[in-house]
Amino acid sequence: METVSFNVANVKCGGCADTIRSKLAAENGVAHVAVDIKTGHVEVQGAGLQRARLAQALKSAGYPEKPA
Repeated sequence: METVSFNVANVKCGGCADTIRSKLAAENGVAHVAVDIKTGHVEVQGAGLQRARLAQALKSAGYPEKPA
């Protein structure tokens, strides 16, 4: 199992976290998604994860990755 992490913008509530979890869970290979509402940190676990594809899914849901 591999882990991919993101720091994303616009995470403000449990509903935001639910949206992120649902959007990412629909992606191939995703087994688990954890969202920290306070920090905007998202951790995705699974197999064969494609970081760029996950980042695009987050962006399309309204939660773009924060610049480093």
